[in-house]
Amino acid sequence: MKKALILVLASVTGMSVALGAYADDYITLASTTSTQNSGLFDAILPQFEEAAGIDVRVVAVGTGQAFEIARRGDADSLLVHDTAGEKRFVENGFASERADVMYNDFVLIGPANDPANIGKAQSAAEAFAAIAHAKAPFTSRGDDSGTNRAELRLWE
Repeated sequence: MKKALILVLASVTGMSVALGAYADDYITLASTTSTQNSGLFDAILPQFEEAAGIDVRVVAVGTGQAFEIARRGDADSLLVHDTAGEKRFVENGFASERADVMYNDFVLIGPANDPANIGKAQSAAEAFAAIAHAKAPFTSRGDDSGTNRAELRLWE
């Protein structure tokens, strides 16, 4: 089974060195739909493909699905946003390395009367604790995305 390489897309030159030994003329990158929709790949992949001589085929899915695709050996690289999951992925031998590329911000939206008083929270963790303490209703994405996984860690 070949290992996936979690890419640092900020360095086109570094990627061409890391992937230069590939026998195929393309690699498969499993990534998140939010990254695909951001336009990032449109901006950087043409430069990489020209420098490396390797086409990149992006499969845009949720973070959980991207991990599964790579676990099966159906992706050469991942670009996801779940630091804890990425570290486990490398520790379990499914990838050779990982690097920080992006981060999540949480924006909590609720009723104007703010029943959990989260308006004064200094962090997402503090806001989540206030919601739990107030037993205020909360709706989760519940979609196994990187954002959802980070949310679940905050609840812990």
